[in-house]
Amino acid sequence: MTLALAEDRACTHKDWFQSLCDTVDGGKDFYLLGSDFESYLEAQAAADEAFEDPNKWNQMSILSSTGSGRFGSYRTIRDYAEKTWGIEPCTFPSNG
Repeated sequence: MTLALAEDRACTHKDWFQSLCDTVDGGKDFYLLGSDFESYLEAQAAADEAFEDPNKWNQMSILSSTGSGRFGSYRTIRDYAEKTWGIEPCTFPSNG
């Protein structure tokens, strides 16, 4: 629907979105943006609803953070650097 609005000139700045529309709707959607956009909107609506309840949002945020454990970005990047490239982290001198 969003693409249709942009393509049907409902948007006053159609040319701003033409490249995106051509990619998503023109068979070049390598990241499947258009394929799961509806489920993305559903998930965003659920997040918006959860955000309206501060207690629920706080609980979900804490559980999400603590549940990520081994999948944190620092560990992921460190493992990738060590296992893929065979490099170790560099250290920066302190300023004082």
